[in-house]
Amino acid sequence: MMLINVMRGLGRVALTSALMLTLAACGKSAAQQHQEDVATLTSQGEKYVKEKVLEPAAAQFRNQFIGKGGAPCGEVNTKDAFGGYIGYQRYIAVARDLTLLAQDVAPEEFEQNWRQLCR
Repeated sequence: MMLINVMRGLGRVALTSALMLTLAACGKSAAQQHQEDVATLTSQGEKYVKEKVLEPAAAQFRNQFIGKGGAPCGEVNTKDAFGGYIGYQRYIAVARDLTLLAQDVAPEEFEQNWRQLCR
């Protein structure tokens, strides 16, 4: 009798799990979920880059993509201390304290990180 109750319990758990997976799949397609994930990571990358520049509100982004392992990569144009734009430079935004702008490190070091994290 005890074995039958355990089997019934397992059956309910399996049914509940199957229902939850079915309902979750009905919500969004894989492509929709991927688009949302990319938008979230890109936004997070912009936030980290803006924390490193003089005028965050003036930062202009382009050519953004998610690199290997989920690192947001792209180009940003920022203003210098005189208020002029300095031109687009590449960035890698792995985390708040691990965000690299091309101008902040030696060119060879940035290229190595770019190849490893973005391409």
